[in-house]
Amino acid sequence: MHEEAPRLRRLLDRAAICDLLAEFVHCLDDKDFTGYAALFTEDGVLRRPGAEHRGRAGLAEFVAADLGRYHRTHHLSANHQVRVDGDRATSRSSMYAVHLRSADPTDWWSVGGRYDHTYRCVDTTWLIRTVDITPVWVGEGP
Repeated sequence: MHEEAPRLRRLLDRAAICDLLAEFVHCLDDKDFTGYAALFTEDGVLRRPGAEHRGRAGLAEFVAADLGRYHRTHHLSANHQVRVDGDRATSRSSMYAVHLRSADPTDWWSVGGRYDHTYRCVDTTWLIRTVDITPVWVGEGP
């Protein structure tokens, strides 16, 4: 029985992290940038090509300045590979994001690549410590 308890804990932690990843993209698509920032630790770091933000403070404004200009976005995070080690964890997932420039559904650009996250469990809640966004390809509508 004692071996099952750690395995169960890892499964529960993995499920919580997968839920966190879903919330991560839902907040972006809902333009809930304050909710997005709340998913990070106080010292969290967001890195994307050409830009980096450190700390939860100001993160909502940083992301809003980038994604808030789009009519709509549609982000997907899939193929989650999560590794839990005590109160720390890492994940790699596939990323696909579509950005509508206007209400015209043919006026879009998209990017595919990966998300690499690190996490910290703070008071029984998993939070994002770092995220690195690595684009692999880009495309756009006609």
